[in-house]
Amino acid sequence: MAYANRTVFSQTTVTNLAKILPFTAVLAAYAAARADIQPRILDIRAQVKLQLADGGEVRCEVARWDGLGLEGSCGSVAWDALQAGPAFAALKSMVAERDADACADAATVVLSIDDGGPAARSALEWARKAGVDPKRLERIRSEALALRQARAAAAEAARVALLARSTPESAAFPSKPWPSLHSDDFNAVGAAAVEEARALLARTGGSATLHESQHIALLSESGDNALVKDTAALERFFQHWRAEFEEASITLAAQGRIPVIVVQDRDRWRLLVQAAFGGDADRHPDAVTIYPTTGLPAAARPIVLVHPDADPLRQRYNALVGVSRAVLHLAGSPARPPAWLNEALPKVMADLEVPQAKMDRVLRERGLAAVRKGVDFGSVLNARYGEGIWESDPALAQSLSYIFARWISENAPQRLLRYAKAPRTSEPEDARFQRHFGMTLAEANTRAVRWFQTND
Repeated sequence: MAYANRTVFSQTTVTNLAKILPFTAVLAAYAAARADIQPRILDIRAQVKLQLADGGEVRCEVARWDGLGLEGSCGSVAWDALQAGPAFAALKSMVAERDADACADAATVVLSIDDGGPAARSALEWARKAGVDPKRLERIRSEALALRQARAAAAEAARVALLARSTPESAAFPSKPWPSLHSDDFNAVGAAAVEEARALLARTGGSATLHESQHIALLSESGDNALVKDTAALERFFQHWRAEFEEASITLAAQGRIPVIVVQDRDRWRLLVQAAFGGDADRHPDAVTIYPTTGLPAAARPIVLVHPDADPLRQRYNALVGVSRAVLHLAGSPARPPAWLNEALPKVMADLEVPQAKMDRVLRERGLAAVRKGVDFGSVLNARYGEGIWESDPALAQSLSYIFARWISENAPQRLLRYAKAPRTSEPEDARFQRHFGMTLAEANTRAVRWFQTND
C-alpha cells in the first residue's frame, strides 16, 4: 500500500498533518511488524473525526487502514499522530463486530498507541466480546509492542532520509581516524574520486576540463586558463588549513585529490545537486560537499560541488566553503561537530581567505538583527540538523551560527579547531565545550549576546 502525501484541507490542517506524513519512503520497515495486520479496504467509506495528538482535529472519509495508519480524503494519517481514545472510536466505526480477526487487529493498533490506558483496556474487552480467540488475545500486547517499535524505527528512518536529501552533512559519519595513504594509494584513491566526479557530471549531461594540483582536482565546464590560478589558490588554502589543524594537534590525512566541480550555469547546478543526492539546490547558496564511497580502501571521501557566480571573488568563496568542508571531513576523523559549528566553520575559513568577497557582512546581517531584537544563540546551539530553527528558518540559523563561531574563532582559534575535530567520546556536549573553552555553552551564549548587542 502506498501512503501518498495528499490533503484537501485548509492551511491549518496541512500544518497539523505535516508532522504525520513522513513515512512514504520507508514503508518497507513495517513489513515484518504489520504482517499479521492486513490492509483492510472498506466497502463503505467511514466518516470519522480524528483527534490529533497535538490537539488538532481532522475530519476524514476513510477508505482503508492497516497497522501503519489510515488513508482517505485526509490523505495518510499515522496512528501515532492520533489520541488513543478517538483512534479506538474511529476503528470501531470501521470494523464489524462480527469480524473477530479485524477486531483483534484494531485492538492491537489501539494498544500500540497507548498500552495500559483506558482506551487499551476498552479495546481488549471489546475484542474479547467480539469473539477473538483467547490465544490471540494473549498475543495482542506483544504484537502491539512490536508494532510500536517498528513505527518508531520507521519514523527515524524517514527523518534520516529527509535529512539526507536536505544536506549530506546530516549523515552518520564514523569516528575512527583516517589512515595515512602511501603515495601510490593516494594517487589511486584520488583517481577513483575524480572518475566518480566525472560520472556525476555526465549524469547531468555535462563534461569538464581537469586542472590538478597536489591535493585538488578542479573539474570545470569552462576551459578558461584562469582556472589554473583557481586550482593553485585552492591548493594553498588546503595547505594553510592543514598546517592550522596540525598546530592544533589534529592530523589531516589527505585521501587523494579532492574533486571540485565548477559548473557554468544555475540550471546545471540544480541538475548536479539533484543527481548527487536528490537535494534542493536553493538550500545550498555557496557549495555542497558530498561523500560517495570511492577508492580502495573504500571510504566516504569528499567531492565538492560549487554554486556558480558571475563574481569571480564570490565564485572563489563558494569553492572555498566546499573545500573547507572537505578539509574538516579529512581532519582527525569524519565525525562531525555540532550542527552550528559544522555549518559555520567552513564559512569562517572561507571568509578569512577571501575577505574581498565581502561575505562576512552578508553572513552577519540576519543574526545581528535578531540578537539586537532579543534573540540569543540557544536555538542553534542546542539543535540538530532538521530540528527547530534549522528547519523553520535555516537562513537565520546559518547567520546565528556564523557570528557565534566567528566570535569564538577571533578569541580562541586553536581551541575552536580542537573542539571541532578532537576525538569524540561519550562526554556530554556541554561538558566537552567547557573543557575546551573554560565556560559552559550557556555562559558563552550570554557573553556572545552581550558582545553583539554593542559590537559588529
